[in-house]
Amino acid sequence: MTQRDKRIETALLSLNPTMKRPAWHGAPTFMGGLRGVSPTMALWRPVLKSPCIWETAVHVAFWQNSVANRLSSETIKFAPRVTPQRWPPAVDTLSAEKWKETVSLVARTHGRLVSVVTNFDPAALDRPPRGTTNRHAIEYIHGIAEHNLYHGGQINLLKRLAKASGVV
Repeated sequence: MTQRDKRIETALLSLNPTMKRPAWHGAPTFMGGLRGVSPTMALWRPVLKSPCIWETAVHVAFWQNSVANRLSSETIKFAPRVTPQRWPPAVDTLSAEKWKETVSLVARTHGRLVSVVTNFDPAALDRPPRGTTNRHAIEYIHGIAEHNLYHGGQINLLKRLAKASGVV
């Protein structure tokens, strides 16, 4: 087995904790936070116009895809429509099938991102990736891990609030 660059290894621990190496903070991964969420809970909002779990999941998938595109030579278009702020338009209903598709989308974009980071050229970590500003690739890698953790915390809080409000 080839020795992986230490900075990529560390970034992968943040981006994709495993059973052998769980996240140091003990919170579930973003995908773990989506487990047990029903379509009703996915659309529930504690406050009018605040993001719901479904919107947050689509937002995270968008950014995972965007960062994977920036770090790789491949550009994969993001299918769901998002606003200029990178959030999907609000919906009134969400079928079980559509929710399952959303969870699958998050899993696919996450898997692709992890694969791109795993295979990323360590010599390019301190250079801006293609089509970006002056931020280095390593900043995008750590940034998306932080972004996922931040929104994962929101998801877990929304789940607790929904359950406390009787939403299942």
